[in-house]
Amino acid sequence: MLKRIYIDNFRGLVNFELNFDSINLFIGANGSGKSTVFESLRKIQTFLTISCGAGEVFKYSDCTRWQPSLIQRFELEISGNGGDYKYELAIEHNIQHNCHVKYERLYFKNNLLLNIENGKVQLADDNSHISEFPLTTTHSAILLLLETGNTKLKWFQNRMERLIIVQIIPSFMKNGSSKEQVQLNWKMENFVSWYRYITKNKHKSEDLINVLNSLLDGLVGIKFEYLSEEFGTLKLQFSANEDQTRIIDYRLSELSDGQKALFALYTFLYCTESEDYTLCIDEPENFLALTEIQPWLIQLYDFCSEGKLQALLISHHPELINYLLASPMGYWFERQMNAPVRVRKISNEVAENTGLPISELIARGWLYEPA
Repeated sequence: MLKRIYIDNFRGLVNFELNFDSINLFIGANGSGKSTVFESLRKIQTFLTISCGAGEVFKYSDCTRWQPSLIQRFELEISGNGGDYKYELAIEHNIQHNCHVKYERLYFKNNLLLNIENGKVQLADDNSHISEFPLTTTHSAILLLLETGNTKLKWFQNRMERLIIVQIIPSFMKNGSSKEQVQLNWKMENFVSWYRYITKNKHKSEDLINVLNSLLDGLVGIKFEYLSEEFGTLKLQFSANEDQTRIIDYRLSELSDGQKALFALYTFLYCTESEDYTLCIDEPENFLALTEIQPWLIQLYDFCSEGKLQALLISHHPELINYLLASPMGYWFERQMNAPVRVRKISNEVAENTGLPISELIARGWLYEPA
């Protein structure tokens, strides 16, 4: 489970820190920094899971405009594999808009696993023996050193792959796929390629179809139609009559935006549960009716409460706000122009003292006075 994030000098996030529960709700005005937390997570994930240089991921333009520092710092704490991991990364920019890794460190149970600084690496093997050698400072040392066979490094890198950080844009979801992909894009253009990867276990796809059958009227199956040896088109199969003697196939693009959003949201739930995933979803309620978002929200809450999933949600929707904040697990984001993002943990006492639901307090501007 993702336990903590620290971010400094990334857009409006200055000396910023958040601790996480199994389910977390980010609320606040537009421009208050909620999506920026997701963006920083996505950049760290990209740096740790895709072979690309620091300059391809971390941009000088993302440094906080009103302060002179050219060093961005990030920290993550993740529990799992029998202990707690702590990851530290500092990216140093220069006036030519180039950057390099100033330092990159990984700890497990407070013991050093990896430290790269000044072009040198200290690496602890699975028996805690530390070796030192030179290494480039343009890429993540974790990715470069996976071939050493260090099982703790590999576990951490695999866990970073199990962050799903998305904003569902149904019109961007392509019909076909030429290969499996482990990670979803931010706008979910490669949803079908990720679906091929996540449903390799047939039991998962069967559970998903059983659930979707009650949500998408007449759905009886999901299949790939291969146009070549590798390229396949995802099709959903619907019965045209009650006895299911006539089946009609529909490409993903032929579904409504709401149907595609439902398909994606329930895929997240039933294809990742109990596999130590963290779902980071920006406004999951978009494109859905109230009667559609509530059942999904209840199932998400149950899975998170049972330890099968972790979720970070950004929402303005009254249903999500009131349901999730019945027991406090939310953060209120606020920010004034050219000032750092500030966050407060929401207490349900505010609503209890007024007799109004929290969503109504937010709508009236009564939840908190501006900082």
